[in-house]
Amino acid sequence: MKRFSRAVAVCSGCVLGLLPVAGCQPVRFPATVALDPSIGLLVVQAGVPSTKSGLVTFNNTSGITIGSGALSLNASAITVTAAGPGKFLAFQATTTTLTITARIAPPSERETVCETGETYGPFTVALAPGFIPVSVEPANFTITQSTIDLLNAGGFSLCLEVVSPIDGTVTIQSMAFDLGL
Repeated sequence: MKRFSRAVAVCSGCVLGLLPVAGCQPVRFPATVALDPSIGLLVVQAGVPSTKSGLVTFNNTSGITIGSGALSLNASAITVTAAGPGKFLAFQATTTTLTITARIAPPSERETVCETGETYGPFTVALAPGFIPVSVEPANFTITQSTIDLLNAGGFSLCLEVVSPIDGTVTIQSMAFDLGL
């Protein structure tokens, strides 16, 4: 009986992120944040950085205080639309990636988040023919304590910067957090 009690205690320590034990992983939970088009829809020109910023509400309904995490973008949540058919041929002959950088700051810094926010990125999005996003590298960026505090508080200012190989629009429908205790 004592061995079982110790095993439970050790695994509980791991669950809380206190002890790394072989076979025991810290508790993580995904959280997808849908982006309003006022932030996530960017008109882009080839090679020219395009930015949009706004406020994002983060509803942590789990009742758990977040203690760690990472930010990621999913290729399936990104849409690229060319401005015209002529741009498609030029695109195929040159660049097949675009970059996305996210910056996060307190809600009160909405006007300056693009200059002063915590930087996550750039994420490099590989594009297949037809401007289909197929992968995002790196998979994620570890978030800072400042960002964790903003998530726990329920919201933040977000700036998205996109550098596209074509003229058109880039829509980022959501971003994801992998959060831990």
